[in-house]
Amino acid sequence: MTRRMQVLLALAILAAGAGNAGEVKIAVVNGSRVLKEYFKTEMADAHIQQQLDDYTAERDKLLAEHRKLKQDFEGLRAETQNKALTEEAREKKREQAEDKLTEVIEYENTIREKAASRKKQIETEGRKIHAELAKAVKTAVQGCAAKGGYTLVLESGGLLANGLEPVLYAESGADLTDEVIRILNAGKPQGKE
Repeated sequence: MTRRMQVLLALAILAAGAGNAGEVKIAVVNGSRVLKEYFKTEMADAHIQQQLDDYTAERDKLLAEHRKLKQDFEGLRAETQNKALTEEAREKKREQAEDKLTEVIEYENTIREKAASRKKQIETEGRKIHAELAKAVKTAVQGCAAKGGYTLVLESGGLLANGLEPVLYAESGADLTDEVIRILNAGKPQGKE
């Protein structure tokens, strides 16, 4: 079921029960803005960026070693053609070149495996961190909704596939975004901007 259908279904259920349950009070929260202004989002983004920077540095070292191995191989391969060497010496250089080529190929595989592993690790950590941020936002929204007596709180910041937001109209007094940001940032360490 699409998000739009979920919102419409929730509204229909609330509207149907409104006659029996009393006033339906709906509010909106701009989730994109909340996440952008929540201080822990910046910290999470910085942490992920540090992970990416560490990976880049690690990859650069691996690639430098790979270039050195390839240069060694190219040198050995060139020596296999050196007419100044005896046939026996050239054969020994060929064997060394083959061994070096095997080493280069194995190192390339190692680089690919490490890259895939680090990428998966960073993506998994990013998903975990963003899930924790979403949980904190949801908790803050639930607190605001309970305090304000809201029956339903809708997301107003995201776009659906057709370009329309899930909320097409909301009175300005029903927007809890500022209050949610204030609650989330209440734990912000002093001196952080």
